[in-house]
Amino acid sequence: MPNMLEVEKVDQHFRCGFLMRRTQVLHAVELRVPAKSIFGFLGPNGAGKTTLITLIAGLRKPSSGVIKVGGHDATGTAARMKTGYLPERPYFHDHLTGEGLLKYVGTLSGMSRPKILARIPKVLSLVGLTEARRVELRKYSKGMLQRIGIAQAILHDPEFLVLDEPMSGLDPLGRKEMRELIVGLAAGGRTIFFSSHIITDVEAICDNVAVINKGRMIGCGPIGEFLSKGPVKTEIAFAGVDAAAARGIDGLEQVREMPDGIRALVPGQEAVGRALTQLLDLKARILWVNPVRPSLEEIFEQPAGGRRAP
Repeated sequence: MPNMLEVEKVDQHFRCGFLMRRTQVLHAVELRVPAKSIFGFLGPNGAGKTTLITLIAGLRKPSSGVIKVGGHDATGTAARMKTGYLPERPYFHDHLTGEGLLKYVGTLSGMSRPKILARIPKVLSLVGLTEARRVELRKYSKGMLQRIGIAQAILHDPEFLVLDEPMSGLDPLGRKEMRELIVGLAAGGRTIFFSSHIITDVEAICDNVAVINKGRMIGCGPIGEFLSKGPVKTEIAFAGVDAAAARGIDGLEQVREMPDGIRALVPGQEAVGRALTQLLDLKARILWVNPVRPSLEEIFEQPAGGRRAP
């Protein structure tokens, strides 16, 4: 499958402070995003996600390296026509209605009036805002503002969507609705590239993921690869054994009491069998045995230099 996005050895630096010292933000970043896929971009706050996204969206040129969208330079007209962009903190004139915002954005992007008027009902229907099309933006909820943000990004029917933290600030239901919207947009043949610092948002819908920390790529690939690289732990919950006896069992860590028993963590797979054998010898009743996925922080602590995306 051809790549929609190619980022090759991109560096980015800025001049900061009174003395305008050079600060490097991105270091030889490389990634490839296959066409018609949902690609997640993970990293903690300050990792360089938004900096790279502004380069991908063509808002500035990298200090060095190459970024191509659909085979075209990201800052060129051909690439911009293929790209729809939602920044992390978009600003919309709140006196406008949803419909009015789309007319304004469409005009700014050079679309003809007939095309704008034909596209508005379609995009409002896609994002679920048909009933709110004549409501002023100041009356929109956070989730509705994110949806109208996506509506303006897809108004010109781009092949490639770049969404910077589209689920930021949403409640659990809003996050679920946003994930469903992204999946629906991808089903229409678009390539979706979105950033997040929440693993579950990415894991639920993405085909591939890239992880960045401190401006350096940790790696690219299926998210399962990154979860498998973290420390392997297993949670065991049991009843019928008191906490003092449980703390004496070899391999059990972070022993905690709960209303119906005790839960503890076991590091490594080999120790699980030994811990279970000792618990059964003490006549314990096993409530559950669950693998514990590594935290995002543990994944970010991995050294940079993971596998490149295909």
